[in-house]
Amino acid sequence: FTFLVAILISPVAFAKSDFCKGFEVGYKSIKGDFALVPLCPLEPLTPLGSTPYREGILKGQEVARNS
Repeated sequence: FTFLVAILISPVAFAKSDFCKGFEVGYKSIKGDFALVPLCPLEPLTPLGSTPYREGILKGQEVARNS
C-alpha cells in the first residue's frame, strides 16, 4: 500500500508530456491565459516534420475553437 501511495504522489506521475504542454498553450492562445483548460486528449502519432509539442498546440487551438 505505501508503495502505491508513493507512486501516486510522486512528481513524475504528474509530469506533463510535451503534447499536453502544447495543448495547454494552444488552448490558452484562443481562450485566454485564465481559461480553464480541459483534460489533455490522448496523444496521436506525430507526423513527420512535426513535434509532439507542435501537434499539442494545434489540437489545443482546435478544441478551443470548437467549444
